[in-house]
Amino acid sequence: MARPDSPICAELRSKKYFFLERAPMSAAEILDNANDCWCNKTCDRLGPDGEQVHPDACRSERACFRSIFTVPTP
Repeated sequence: MARPDSPICAELRSKKYFFLERAPMSAAEILDNANDCWCNKTCDRLGPDGEQVHPDACRSERACFRSIFTVPTP
């Protein structure tokens, strides 16, 4: 059986993120009414690639994307 993987980058954070019990699978699971999120790598609303951070944008097509199951590199 294949393990499920979140389509959203593992580095994406929001206030709502910290209350999740599993990997987010959609933007609605990570965004609250403020629609505010940031990249954990840059601590900013722009990712390492200089592009806007958002659950719909932080996907595998971006060079900086990291799967939730990938071991981070220091």
